[in-house]
Amino acid sequence: MFQDMKINDFTDKLSSESPVPGGGGAAALGAALAASLTAMVFNLTVGKKAFEEYDEQTKKYVLKNLQEIKDSKNEFLTFIDKDAEAFSKIIDSFKLPKNTDEEKMIRSRKIQEGYKFAAEVPMELGKKSNSIYEIIDVAIKYGNKNVISDAGAAAIFNHSVIEIAVLNIAINLSGIKDEGLKGILKKLSQDMLNYSQEKKDSILKNVYKQIY
Repeated sequence: MFQDMKINDFTDKLSSESPVPGGGGAAALGAALAASLTAMVFNLTVGKKAFEEYDEQTKKYVLKNLQEIKDSKNEFLTFIDKDAEAFSKIIDSFKLPKNTDEEKMIRSRKIQEGYKFAAEVPMELGKKSNSIYEIIDVAIKYGNKNVISDAGAAAIFNHSVIEIAVLNIAINLSGIKDEGLKGILKKLSQDMLNYSQEKKDSILKNVYKQIY
């Protein structure tokens, strides 16, 4: 659906009165951009003179990371529609009838399921986004130094994704009645954000050190 749109069409849809795609979809696109920038660094490295001077084990390691980040990029794009699906579940649940006690019970349960699913999607995106920092590190260590700033840009995009994911988790937690679950997800999301902040800062420090 949204992930197959042209850039102009997607941004037009994003800026329209339609609630989807929204911040979560934009975050998913940002994650795909972070992965794409990282892949670019690898692709501008493989086959070059500096790359050929690496031993075979290092070459295989670089190529392995290139494939992983390409796979991640494709997976991130699927989150654009996953986020829209999660929002739609909540909206649909609120439209359910509430005339009888049974209908009210079913509607209440569906609303809670919707909020939980809507919190799980950005949590999943955030975890996946955090996992690519290690690949960005590899790109910086073995990649073409002429495009090392693009690896830094990838880290910046990636941290923005985490921030948006945590924000979206928070807004959906506000609708969840299970206080125990809310506490767990809040702690997980904060840990996720803290890890991302540390990794982003570390990567940028390394990038600036190599640039200057």
